[in-house]
This record gives sequence, C-alpha cells and structure tokens, in this order.
Amino acid sequence: MNLKKTIYFFIFFNLMVINTKVIAQTAAKKINESISKIESYLYQNPSAGKIDLLSLLEKNQTASDSIKGYLYMNLATSFGILNQLDSGLWAANNSISLLAVKNIKRASALRTKAILYRLKGEYEPATAAIKECLQLNDSLWKNQTLKAIALQEYASLCNDQNNFYLATKLYLQALDVVNSTDYKDIKGNFNAMKIQVNLAEAYASTGNFSFAILTFQKVMPKLDSLKDYDGYVRTGYQLAESYIQNKQYKTADSLAEKLLPLSRQLKNEELESYLILKLGLSRSARFKYLEAIPYYREAFELMRKNNSAFILDCVVPYLTALKNTGGNSEALQILNNDIVLSMLKLANKDMLLNYKKIAIQFTWNQLSPFQIYEYFQDILLLSDSVKIEGQKQMALELQAKYQFEEQEKNKKLLMRENELLRKSEDYKHKQIYLILIIASLMIATIILLSVRIRQRSRIQAQELEVQKREIQLQKQQTEWAIQEKNYRDHLLEQQKIVMVQTLSDAEELKIKLKQLVEEQAHDRRKELIEQFEKAKENKMGLDKLLVQFNNIHPSFISSLYNAYPILSQSDLQFCVLYRMNISTKDIASLLHIEYRSIYTKKYRILEKMQLGKEDDFDKIIFNQG
Repeated sequence: MNLKKTIYFFIFFNLMVINTKVIAQTAAKKINESISKIESYLYQNPSAGKIDLLSLLEKNQTASDSIKGYLYMNLATSFGILNQLDSGLWAANNSISLLAVKNIKRASALRTKAILYRLKGEYEPATAAIKECLQLNDSLWKNQTLKAIALQEYASLCNDQNNFYLATKLYLQALDVVNSTDYKDIKGNFNAMKIQVNLAEAYASTGNFSFAILTFQKVMPKLDSLKDYDGYVRTGYQLAESYIQNKQYKTADSLAEKLLPLSRQLKNEELESYLILKLGLSRSARFKYLEAIPYYREAFELMRKNNSAFILDCVVPYLTALKNTGGNSEALQILNNDIVLSMLKLANKDMLLNYKKIAIQFTWNQLSPFQIYEYFQDILLLSDSVKIEGQKQMALELQAKYQFEEQEKNKKLLMRENELLRKSEDYKHKQIYLILIIASLMIATIILLSVRIRQRSRIQAQELEVQKREIQLQKQQTEWAIQEKNYRDHLLEQQKIVMVQTLSDAEELKIKLKQLVEEQAHDRRKELIEQFEKAKENKMGLDKLLVQFNNIHPSFISSLYNAYPILSQSDLQFCVLYRMNISTKDIASLLHIEYRSIYTKKYRILEKMQLGKEDDFDKIIFNQG
C-alpha cells in the first residue's frame, strides 16, 4: 500500500510541475502578446502606452526578470517620447539590471539609455552606454543590424559634441556594416541611404563640401527611384546648402527652385520654408541682401506658422540682411516675436552667440550703458564657451605641441650649459670632447643612414609586393580571357554541330517526304485529311468557346473594341482567351501559333494599347464587360 501511495504521489507531483510550467509559459506568452500590442501604438500614442505598460507591470510582479526587463525597456521608450527623461533613465536602468548579459534586449536597453542621456545633454554617460552596447554586441551576438544602429547613434553623439571627424569615421563604419553580406535587414538599401545622408552632413560640418556634394548627389537618385519624395527634398536642401558653402550659387538656386514645387505638392511647409531659406542664403552669400529679404520673409512666416524649432536658423541671416538694408522696424518685430523668444530659451550656445551679435545692432538705442555692458559680457562668455566646446580637440593638440616645444627648449638650454662647461675646462679636455662630438655625429649619421636604408628597403618591398599583385592580376585577367575564349569556342563548336545536325536532319526529312509522296501518297492524303479535320475541330472548339464567353460576358468584346479600336479580330480573340484564364500552351493550340509566339503577340497588343506594365493589362482585361 505504501508503494502505491508513493507512486500516486510521484505521478501527482509530476503532473503539478508540468501544469505549473504550462501555466507559466501561457502567462509569459500572454504578457509578450500584450507588450507587442502596446508596441504597435506606442509611437502614435505614448501616453496611453505608458499607462498600459505600468498597468501590465503592476499586474505581473511575479513574472520572470526577462519579461519585466522587456517591459521596463518599452517603458523607457515611452518616457523618452514624452520627454520625461529622468523617468526614462530610471526605467532603462531597471531594464538593464533585470536583463541577462546574454539577452540581446539588454543591448537595446543600453541604446535607449544612451539616447535618453543624449537628449539630456549628458554626453559622457551617453557615450559610455553606447560603447557598452557595441562591445556587448561584438562579443556575443555580432548582430549587424544592431551594430549599424548603435554606430549611427554614437556618430550622432559625436556630432552633438562638434567632434565631426570621429562622427564621419563612425558613419563610414556603419555604411560598411550595412553593405556587408552579413547584414540581413530588408531595409538595407534604405538604411544605407540614410547613413550616406548623415555622412554627407558630417562632411559638410568639417568643411569638406566637395565630399558632401558628391555623397548627396549619389543618394538623391536612389531616393527618387524609391519614390521617397520627402527624403529626396530633405536631402536636396542640404545639398543646396553645401553648394552655397562651396560658392556654387547658381547650382544651389536651380536645385532649390526645382525642389520647391515638389515640397508644395507634398504639402510640407517645413521643407518648403527650408528651400526658400536656401534661396535667401544664396543671395546673401553674394551680398545681394535686397534680393534675399523677400525669401527670408516668406521662410520666416512659414516657420512661425508651424512653430518650427529651426526658426533661429532663418532669423540670424534675416536680421543680417535687414541690418545691411536699413530695415530696423521689421527687425524689431522679429526680435519681439513670441516664437523667436521661446526658441531662444532652447537654443545652443553657437546659435545664441550668433543671435546676440546681430540683435545688439537693433537694440543698441533701447539699452542703458549698464545693460549694454552686461550684454557684451554675455557675448564674451558665450564666445569663450563656444570656442572651448568647438576647439577642445585642437586645444589638447596645441597643449601637447607646447609641452613638446618646452622640452626641446630645455634640452637646448642644457646643451648650451654643457658647452659653456666644456669651454671653461682645460684645453686638453677640449680635444677629448671634440673626439666625442665627432664620434656622436658619426653614430648619429650611421643611425640616420640605417634608418634611411630601412625605409628604402621597406619601400622596395612594398613596390615588389605591388608588382607581384599586378603580375597576379594580369595572370588572372589572362586566365579569364583564355577561359572566355575557350567558352566562346566551345559555344561556336556546339552551334556548328547543331547546324550540321539540323542540315542533315533537313536533308533526311526531304528524302523521307519524297518517299512518302512517291510511295505512300494515299496514306499521306489520308493523314492530311485527318489533320485538316482536327484543325477544323479546333477551330470549331474556338468558335464554341467564343460563343460561350459572349453568352456570359456579352459586352466584353464591344467595350474592349470601343476602347481600343486599333485591335484586330485576332487580338480580340487572344484577349478573350486571356480573360478566360486559359493556359499559354492551350491558347497557342487554339490560335494555331507557336508557343513562344504567345509572348510576342501579347507584347504587340500592349504596344497597340499603349500600356507599359503587365498589371495594367490584367486590370483592363479583367475589368471590361
């Protein structure tokens, strides 16, 4: 009895474990389904997404760390969209602490953390988070899609810190990743174009406008072919800006004027205002301020209407043009505009400095001497701050150069002191020192010669390597040429064999036909009669099909002929058979034409109907009648 009880208890216990596992898996599946539903509308309605995520988290406190970490990661995203950055960082840190190191979602959480820190303007922790994300991916999963996204985020961080050279390097690395064979994202081409646009912007930021122009010019036709007209216009106005900076003003104007109708067709006033602004900047760059003002005025009104965050990009050159044309009253209206004043609170130091430098020209008479003094102090502080931020790397380089020069000066001073000491010694010691100096010069000469010999040997080795590669390349090209020639010769030989065989078959066929005509004329006539009867039956079969089709679709042929009167009777029969979904082989049999001629006939009908795509042909044929 005890053994039976033990067995029953063991079975019951196993069933309970299995049931618990099933319940846990079912619960996890439901939570993941809920998260997927929330993700689907998170970006359209982040407030509702945040509430739903918090509710889901509250209801599932006993869920696994992986699921809770995934919930916190989505919650961090919703906080970020709502600009609740501190709450977003709290959620991101919770997500990272819950997700295991080998969980790929941990890398996504680190990237989210980097984005939130970047939005806060705290670049050091943002850089640390994105570097950790990249290292984690490289060491564990080597996910090329994630790597490309993280590299772009890292490059954006560098752009924010005016480190455009490193940003350029990172964009190039991201581009290599997207173009690699391991990159599996179906949006690979689109992502590559997006990276190229960012790369061109980085080139422009470093002053390398020729590279920026070439990169923009490569991207625009691709965007046009994908019919991404919004991206096409956005890339175009940046290309126009590079043309202006490169002093290609007429090219910039023609491009902006070409893109303006497209932006209006898209009903995108933001893009329209940027293009109009570029037309004004092009004229200002040539000191044609009177011509530039109408463009600035129109761009400013569009940006004011749409509460554009980039309105200060228009205000600064607009005020500069008004200063040079005496438009003080219009300038004061701009300076006192509510949107301009609100955007000044969010402006970066570069923009604020440029604004204050031009604004003082119009507010000079309205300020007291003390206010003017304070104003200029603000400008000086801003100037120093911008200089420090924009040239930090240059300052470090200059500091290193200065330290090196100081060391060199100290060395020279020590050498002079040694020389004075040597001169103060006895004449006998001078000979010894002279010998030492000569010896040291000889050693230095030997060292220099050895260095130069090594350099020459390296150069020669490199040249030999290049020559070897060229020889290998020539060998490969020769082998390819021989292979191509052999292949062509083989094809020609095969064609000759086929032609000879065809001629011999034709000759043999003639002989057989002659024999048939001479010896079996009666049987041949009978066979021809049978073929004629069969053709007649096929014709009758076609006529029956046409009659049946007319009974079902009485208006098809007439409506098709009225729409395309150029179609012949044979063309109309083909269209009827095509409408009946009859196979290509059966259509060829019914129309007594070769199987391959079907495609030629369809192409000629398309030409008569003046159609370019097969979808249009199907739509017309199946919508008639």
